[in-house]
Amino acid sequence: MDQLFTVANRKAFLIDVPKKKVLGMIDLGYMGNIVLSSDRKFLYAVETFYSRGTRGIRTDVITVYDTKNLSVLHEIEIPPKRFLCVIKKNTQALSGDNRFLLVCNISPASSVSVVDLHQQRLVKEIPTPGYVLLYPYETRRFAMIGQDGGLLLLSLNKAGQVEEKKRIFPGFSLADPIFEHGVYLKSANQYYFVSYEGMLWSLSLSGLSATWEQKWNIASGSGWRPCGWQLLSCDPEERHFYILMHKAPKGKHKDSGTEVWEIGRDDGVVKRKIALDRPVDSIRIVAKEETLLCGLCRKAYLDIYDLRNGTKTAEIEELGEEALLLIGYDG
Repeated sequence: MDQLFTVANRKAFLIDVPKKKVLGMIDLGYMGNIVLSSDRKFLYAVETFYSRGTRGIRTDVITVYDTKNLSVLHEIEIPPKRFLCVIKKNTQALSGDNRFLLVCNISPASSVSVVDLHQQRLVKEIPTPGYVLLYPYETRRFAMIGQDGGLLLLSLNKAGQVEEKKRIFPGFSLADPIFEHGVYLKSANQYYFVSYEGMLWSLSLSGLSATWEQKWNIASGSGWRPCGWQLLSCDPEERHFYILMHKAPKGKHKDSGTEVWEIGRDDGVVKRKIALDRPVDSIRIVAKEETLLCGLCRKAYLDIYDLRNGTKTAEIEELGEEALLLIGYDG
């Protein structure tokens, strides 16, 4: 988990976090995004291209890269329908067995393209009316979220066809919505999300069942609220959550954060508040010999903090226009 990619508009940068240096960069198509295989061998870039640059015939592809040298191995063409709005982590996802790449479509009808990475071909486009974004779990299951906060759970068979599906009633109130960038804890088979007002939620999954549980209100009327883009992370031992915060009124949830709060997973207690040297929009914990907090700003800089003392140890600049996502290896 010592390396990660920053994803910006049309570019992704590979960062060696402990060495605090850029190792490489790949160009991405329009609103391009990436997914990493869990064995660290492949990078899958989900991209869109137009025959006249910004107009003309549209082609959507999955470009497969070798992560050893960032060279292109091959392309897989997919339906020209993929989600094009802003760069989100959950608009594409790998199945738990790394066999299928799932791509969220809006045309404006919502659907999911299922791509067999072994056979390098599109298997099926699954209609998912009213449900978007992808939250994979277990071997070949994934959840999608609806506009009312309900869930659609789907299970694929070994051929990539829909085996089962089930709708789950909303588990949280839209009076206090959740940020869609959640964190998956594989050992517990749970997703965690934080709401606009600072409520931490867990979503427990098992087969085609899902249970929401309201955990803790970390803000407790302090005037501080969660904010940013990719605002929630967890340490490798899954003991503490890290949440990007700022002191601001309602409606400012898209603003950059000025502090990161460390929260105990077992008790919801705020263990520490880390004041940031400058605001960031996305955070991620990276660990190997040491545990580091990475903060990415859409203004194209990455700040790295040593979590032993909460001090900034490095900064990397010029990481692309609208740098929003931190993508790393999980587990």
